[in-house]
Amino acid sequence: MSRRDEVEPLPAWAAWPIRVLAIIFVVPFKLAWDLLVLVSRFLWRYVGQPLWRYVLRPVLYYGLWVPIRFVVYYLLWVPIRFLAVHVFWRPLAWFATRVLAPVFSALWDGLVWFVRALGPFWRLLGRVLLEVSRAVAWGMRQVYRFVLRPLGLAVGYVFVFVGRYLLVPVAKAIGYVFVFIGRYLIVPAAKAIAWAWNHSVVLLWRYLVVIPVSWAWRTMVVPPARWVRFAVLRPIAETTRRVLAALGL
Repeated sequence: MSRRDEVEPLPAWAAWPIRVLAIIFVVPFKLAWDLLVLVSRFLWRYVGQPLWRYVLRPVLYYGLWVPIRFVVYYLLWVPIRFLAVHVFWRPLAWFATRVLAPVFSALWDGLVWFVRALGPFWRLLGRVLLEVSRAVAWGMRQVYRFVLRPLGLAVGYVFVFVGRYLLVPVAKAIGYVFVFIGRYLIVPAAKAIAWAWNHSVVLLWRYLVVIPVSWAWRTMVVPPARWVRFAVLRPIAETTRRVLAALGL
């Protein structure tokens, strides 16, 4: 810790009045608060806690919670359970086992018999579909061999010829044109524009804006700001720190 950060004690003629004022205004409130805390702890321990344990909690439990639980259980839950079991579930289970199950079983047996009875038809249909799929596959192979493959080869040869003898020479010619334009037109023009910019706008900005603003900042803003910092703000901060240190804060 440097000597600049050390807090010097206040002189005696300033410390004693501040301590007297602190005793007059702070100590009574502190004593009143401690007394209030002690009284509240005493009342809770010897009045509030026994009252809650032996009076309020039994009254709330036996006078409110037990009757509510009795009413909810015997007047709501028991009738609802009786209705759900004896009125809804048991008749529904009887209907499912005595009516729906035999009906679905008969339907399933009929469907199985029908499918088995149509066995020769299914076998014939399978053979017909197999022969049709074989014929379609043979036809697709012939179309690919004698139509699609020769047509694809012809289109490929056309694209190769067009790309090799038309597109590639045209692309090379366009590339040469762009290289010529960039090398002998765009690059010299860009260099001329850059030279003119550096010798006109940049120089004007530097000597008309940057240098005057820097000079004004160094000569008109920085010295007053430093004076305010060292002559006004730092003494105020030191005095405040010394007062708080003297008060023990």
